[in-house]
Amino acid sequence: MAFVFKPVVTSSAGGRKLRRRGRFYWACYTDENGRAWRVPLKLPSGGGITDRAVAQAELRRRLRLMERRAVGLLDPAVESAKLPLRVALARFARYLRGRRRSPKHVRQTIRRVKWLGEHGDIACLGALNSAATERALRVLSGRGRAPKTLNDYRAALFGLCAWAVKVERLIPANPLESVPVQETAGDVRKRRRAFAADEAARLLWAAGPRRLWYETALFTGLRCGELAALRWGDVLLSGKAPSIELRPEATKARRADSIPLRAELAEKLRAARPALGLPTDPVFRTTPTRATFRRDCDRAGVRWEADAQGRSLDRHALRVTFVTWLSRAGVAPRTAQMLARHTDIRLTMRNYTDPGLLDARGAVERLPELPAVSSADVQTARATGTDGPNSVVLPVVLDSCPSLQNGARACAESANATAAQGRTDALLNAKVRGPARPEKSGGGGNRTRVPKHFNLGLYVRSRRI
Repeated sequence: MAFVFKPVVTSSAGGRKLRRRGRFYWACYTDENGRAWRVPLKLPSGGGITDRAVAQAELRRRLRLMERRAVGLLDPAVESAKLPLRVALARFARYLRGRRRSPKHVRQTIRRVKWLGEHGDIACLGALNSAATERALRVLSGRGRAPKTLNDYRAALFGLCAWAVKVERLIPANPLESVPVQETAGDVRKRRRAFAADEAARLLWAAGPRRLWYETALFTGLRCGELAALRWGDVLLSGKAPSIELRPEATKARRADSIPLRAELAEKLRAARPALGLPTDPVFRTTPTRATFRRDCDRAGVRWEADAQGRSLDRHALRVTFVTWLSRAGVAPRTAQMLARHTDIRLTMRNYTDPGLLDARGAVERLPELPAVSSADVQTARATGTDGPNSVVLPVVLDSCPSLQNGARACAESANATAAQGRTDALLNAKVRGPARPEKSGGGGNRTRVPKHFNLGLYVRSRRI
C-alpha cells in the first residue's frame, strides 16, 4: 500500500499546543524487500512538494523504478548517475556520523561539498567529474585562498566519491583521481609563533578567571576542543604520577592518549576541583573565544598581531609554545613528538617548533673543543703494517735460554717431518680421489715470522692487546 500525506506538525503558541497539517507532502510505501518507508517528497531542485497531484506523480515514479529494479531491468550505474548530489551528500553525512566523525568535521565536509557543487555546476553524480571540480577550485583560488584550503575542499569531495565507489557502489571509479593536489610548502598563509616566557607570565597574570585554562594549555599542549571536552574523570590527580587520560572521543585523532602533569599544575587542578563534583563534570565550564584571547593579550602587553615574519599568536599558539619549550629544554625529538601526540615527527619539528626561541648560539658554543696536536703525536698515531697503532707483538726470546732453544729446534724438526708426511699423503690421495680442494684457513691473529738469526723457520701468533 502506498499513499501521499501531509504529516501533522505540533507547535506551541500562547502556552497552548497547536496541531496542524504540514505544508509539504510525504510518501508512505513498502519496497521490494518488505521495508516500510516514510520519506518527504522532493522536487529535482531539492524543494518540497505542495501540490497533491505532483506528489502522487512522484510516488508513482518511485514505485515504477522500484519494480524495475526488483526484476533487473535497471542499470545501477545509469540510475546512480541521476542521483542528486544533495541526496548523496545527505547519505554520506549519515555514513560519517556512523563512523563517529566529529560534528565539526561533518559540518565542514557538507559545507565544502555544497560549495564545490554550486560553483562547479554539479547537480547530480553524473555531472561529477574532474573538469567540473577543477573549475570550482579555480574559482576558489581566484578568491585568494591558500593551497591548503584548496586541498581541504578537494579532500571533502574526494571522500564523497570514495564512499560512492567503495561503500555504495554508485559510480564505477573515483573521478577526482586525476585532480592534482596543490603544493603547500611555499605558500603558508597562517604562521604561528611561540610565547616567550615573560609573555606567557604576563598573559597568566592578566587572564583572571581564565588563568587555569591558559596554564593547562601551555603545559599540556591540549587543543581547544580537547580542553572543552575534558572531564574531571579524565584528570588523575592521586598518586605520585598525576596525568590526564584522554578518551578517544575527546581527541582529534579519536585515539586514547595519556599526558603527564607537572606537579605545580596538578596542585592547581586539585585545588580547583569542586568538593561535590562528579567525574562527568567538565573541568572548564567555558572556553576563551578568539576575541577574549586578544583582549587578554592586550591587557598583558603581548602583541598578537603578525610580526615582520608574518607570525601571529592565537589560542593554538599555546600548543606551539608547549612543543617549542620542550625543544628548548633539551627534550629528545621523539619524546616531544609523543607528548605532542603527533604521528609524524616532521610535523612536530617543522610546524610546532618556533626556531626563534631556540638557543642556536648556545648550542654551537657547546660543541667540543679540538685538542692541540704536535708532530710527535702525529708520528705516534701513524700505523705501520697491518695491525694498526694499538697492536703489540709479543717478542720471542730464545737466545737467553739454551733449553728453550733446543726445545724449539726439536719442535721445528718434528713439525718439518710432520709436514713432509702430510705432503706425501696428499699426493697419494690426489692420485686416488683427484685434485684436492683448497682448505679454508682458520682465523684468529696475525702471523709474524721469527727473526732470521734463530734459523728455525718458526711462526708465532701475535696477540692484540
